Amino acid sequence: MADILLDASYLVSLGYPADQHHAAARALAAEKGPRFLIPDVVLAEAFYNLRGLTNTHAATRFAETLSRRPPRLLGLTPIDFGRAVQVMRQYEDAELDFVDACLTALAERLNITQIATFDRRDFSMIRPRHTAYFELLP
Repeated sequence: MADILLDASYLVSLGYPADQHHAAARALAAEKGPRFLIPDVVLAEAFYNLRGLTNTHAATRFAETLSRRPPRLLGLTPIDFGRAVQVMRQYEDAELDFVDACLTALAERLNITQIATFDRRDFSMIRPRHTAYFELLP
């Protein structure tokens, strides 16, 4: 059973009931939640974005929900950071953001091909080293 990396867009949809992708995010979590890996940079970005959409109370409630079944958190290594910088440089004209570049570096290191995201533009253009393309869920 392969792990799935989560992107901030997925976590925001999961934590924000008014989001257009909320139902799809919940369905994926119910089906594949134990396979989820949440990079620390993604978690920070997701809570920042979620707080901007809602308020501190709603973001805290979502954090409490996550903590009931503690997520499998993943940290960047110095090598991941260096690779993320390379990815950003490679896709500089497309204005790829840092967190997406970090997800790419982590996926390459861990040989993960699935990413839960609603950010189709960025992850559809990236060509990771370890596979021809990312499988984007849901």
